[in-house]
Amino acid sequence: MSKNLDENYVVVTTLSQFRIRYVMHKNDLQSLNTDSVVNPIEWAEDTVTAEECEEFSQLHLGEVIIDSAILTEDEMLKLFNRDNDYLASWDKEQKISWVRKNLKSTAESAAL
Repeated sequence: MSKNLDENYVVVTTLSQFRIRYVMHKNDLQSLNTDSVVNPIEWAEDTVTAEECEEFSQLHLGEVIIDSAILTEDEMLKLFNRDNDYLASWDKEQKISWVRKNLKSTAESAAL
């Protein structure tokens, strides 16, 4: 195996999708606006948009691949630093070790 191939990484970018439901009682929505009668659907949608209601349930719908690319080690480390700035204190070897441990073995995948 050539040295150049050893230093290449494959990055796959995905979009993870969830179906999330929020449930509110109409009377509770109305109690948030005592000035006038509210349209419960509109008020509930505004409440969700404003993140003023806890989720009722969620279902993971899967991931959609957005793009894929081959990166050199330097490019991968730049991407790592940009996407994981909270791990800036890690040295190069820690970052590479973390990335290299992410791929599940065939035995691990079969067990899932």
